[in-house]
Amino acid sequence: MSRVIYENALDNELDIKDLILEGEGTISFTEGAMRMTSAEETVLWYTKSLPADVRIDWEFKPVSTTGACHLHFAAKNVDEKISEFLLAYYNRMTADEMSFHTCFLYKNGLDNLVYKGADPMAGAAEDTWYRLSMVKRGKDVFYGINNLEIVHYHDDGITLGEILTGGNMGLGQLPGTTAFYRNLKVTWI
Repeated sequence: MSRVIYENALDNELDIKDLILEGEGTISFTEGAMRMTSAEETVLWYTKSLPADVRIDWEFKPVSTTGACHLHFAAKNVDEKISEFLLAYYNRMTADEMSFHTCFLYKNGLDNLVYKGADPMAGAAEDTWYRLSMVKRGKDVFYGINNLEIVHYHDDGITLGEILTGGNMGLGQLPGTTAFYRNLKVTWI
């Protein structure tokens, strides 16, 4: 049975008092949403440990036409090395990424690309909110936009290390990125 374990509207300063901002970025609130602008790589961390099987939902609206956004999850510091999944979405940093939109899933570092999929987000010019979802259940990771599955990765637990469980999650951005976020929800599944 699913149970919501964290819900945050992200619509005012009090909503982020228990979250930790890592990196140089600014956060403001307008129109019932959190606006994050990154001068360098920035991550807003939810620091309570997540369950092994989890669903993370949030709403996202890009403001900058260039940039990149990330969801860090199952993140742990193990022997001074980060062990995590990194979902890179809204990738608009290079000319190739601007012309052909893709998203990426990495496990335990950017050298370990485990999945590459299409990204149907039109971009900042459309002024559109997108409903994003990530589900991690057992050995499988799913990511979708507006109920359209984009990524499905099955982890064998051998090739790139053991199955990742628990850990923390964070909303991240690369330098030059500005985006709105709202309605973050974490569900134990």
